[in-house]
Amino acid sequence: MDFDLPEEHHEITELADRILQDHIDIGVLREIEASSEWFDKELWGKFASSGLIGAMLKEDVGGAGLDIVALVCLLRSQGQYVAPIPLLPTLVSAVTLDKFGTEAKRNSLLPKVADGSKILTFASQEFLNDQFMEPSTSYENGFIAGTKIVVEYANHADSALVTAMDDDEPSVFIVDLEDPNITMQATDSTRGEPLWEVSFKEAPAEKIGGRESVAWLYQILLISLCATQLGVTETALKMTASYTSEREQFGRPLATFQAVTQRLADQFINVGGIRLTTFSAAWRLSAGLDALEDVLVAKWWASERATEIAHATQHCHGGMGVSKDYPLYRYTLWNKHITTSMGAGTQTLRSLGSLLASN
Repeated sequence: MDFDLPEEHHEITELADRILQDHIDIGVLREIEASSEWFDKELWGKFASSGLIGAMLKEDVGGAGLDIVALVCLLRSQGQYVAPIPLLPTLVSAVTLDKFGTEAKRNSLLPKVADGSKILTFASQEFLNDQFMEPSTSYENGFIAGTKIVVEYANHADSALVTAMDDDEPSVFIVDLEDPNITMQATDSTRGEPLWEVSFKEAPAEKIGGRESVAWLYQILLISLCATQLGVTETALKMTASYTSEREQFGRPLATFQAVTQRLADQFINVGGIRLTTFSAAWRLSAGLDALEDVLVAKWWASERATEIAHATQHCHGGMGVSKDYPLYRYTLWNKHITTSMGAGTQTLRSLGSLLASN
C-alpha cells in the first residue's frame, strides 16, 4: 500500500516552500511583527499570483479543485516558516463557502478570494462558551446579534462566516464586516498577533447552511490548526537537532549526551504522531467519511504533544531559545497559540469523550 502523497500535493508544497524560503527571513518577520498590521502583504500577493490561495476552491470560481489534504500541505508550509499572513482564516472560510454557499454568493466572492483581492475570516468562538455547536449568538429576521472573540484579521477581512442559532438550529451566516452595526475591539494573542472581539448589533446576514455546515466548519478549522502546528513543530525540532549537533559542552556536541538524544527522540515520535493523525483525519474529511473522532485525536496531539515539543526544544537550546536574535522563540509562541486555540488538550479530550459516549 502506497501512503505517499499524490503528485499535486507535492507540487503545491514545493511551490509554497519556494516562495516562503525566498521571502521569509528574520528581518522580514521583525518588520511585520513590529507593525500593528501583522500582515505580510507582499507575501500574500505572491501566494495569490501563484494560485495557492485558490488552489482548494472549485474550478468554476477560479480554483484548482484540490482537496483538504492539499490545504493541510499548504498550512503546514506556512507553519514551517511562521509566515504572518491570513491563510488559515481565509482558506477555512473560503472552502466552507465553496461547499455550502449559493451560486450567487460563491461567484461574487470566491474569484476575488482566489486572486487575493478579498480576505475572509470566521467568527465562531464566544466568551465562556466552548460548545461550538451551541453558539449564543442569535439570528432572527435576517439579522445577527451577539459577540464573538478571537477573530483573526477582522480588520483586513471583507466578510466573515459567523456561527449563530437560527431558531433551534446552529447555522453559518456570512456578514459584511463593513456594516456600521458591527464594532471591533483589538487584543493580542500569545504570538503577538492582533485578535479581535467583534460585536454584532442587528447586523444583516445571509445564511450559508445549517447544522451540517457548522459541523464542517468545526472540523476543517481543527484540521487547519493541526496542519499549521505540524509545520511549526517540524521546524522547531529540526532547528534543535541542528543546534545540539553544533553546540559543544565539555568538549563534545550536546547531541552526543544520552539525555539530550533520548529527549529529542521522544519529540521525533511526537512530531510523527501529529503528522500521522493530521493527514489521516484530513484524508477522511476529503473522502467524505465521518472524521470527527479522528479530527479530535489529531487536535489532542497538536495540543498536548506539541506542548512537550515546545518545552523540550526550548530546554535543549538553553538561554539561546529565548533570544529574539534566534528564531526558535517565534516557533514556541506559535506553538502555544495553536495549542490553546479551539481548546487545549484537556478540553479536546472532553469533547472526544462526549463523542464516544454518544456513540
